Amino acid sequence: MSTTHDRLATRVPTILRRGALLASGAIVIASGVATLSGASSSPTTIAVAQNKTWGATLTLKNGDTVYRLTKDPKNKSVCTGKCATIWLPVLLATGQKTPVGSGVSHLGSFTRANGTHQVTYEGIPLYTFTGDKKAGQVTGNVKDTWGQWWSINPASPTTPPKKKGGGGSTTTTTSGGGIAY
Repeated sequence: MSTTHDRLATRVPTILRRGALLASGAIVIASGVATLSGASSSPTTIAVAQNKTWGATLTLKNGDTVYRLTKDPKNKSVCTGKCATIWLPVLLATGQKTPVGSGVSHLGSFTRANGTHQVTYEGIPLYTFTGDKKAGQVTGNVKDTWGQWWSINPASPTTPPKKKGGGGSTTTTTSGGGIAY
């Protein structure tokens, strides 16, 4: 691998976390981590983490919280275009056939309109949120321009998450249809 490739492979995940859009045909986004086309990458792995505020929550192996868009039909995403630059679809890594579960079953995938393979939990398309800046952060339980987003409790994936201790409403609505960060 070239030095340029090494530097890009190291910096791209940081750039993506800051919400920058990389629109190069040479870059493939796989579960929030960019790799150069043709390069091998770690398999996309979904796990369950115990979040202090929200309880059991689906995450990527690196601790990034996974979300759902409530208006997505089973095995289909309506989050495209600008939506998919804020809410990154969790994709299978290059060459990966099925998602890996670490203490999680019922994982699958479907082919998006652009030919990538998005990971699902019980048929629910999965996303990460660019507003989450570190592992374990859950800032995406919001209603925005594209609809209602929830972190996912694997025991009840179609139920809105509840704060531990019964902390009331879990929905943040953004004014003017903007994005909540």
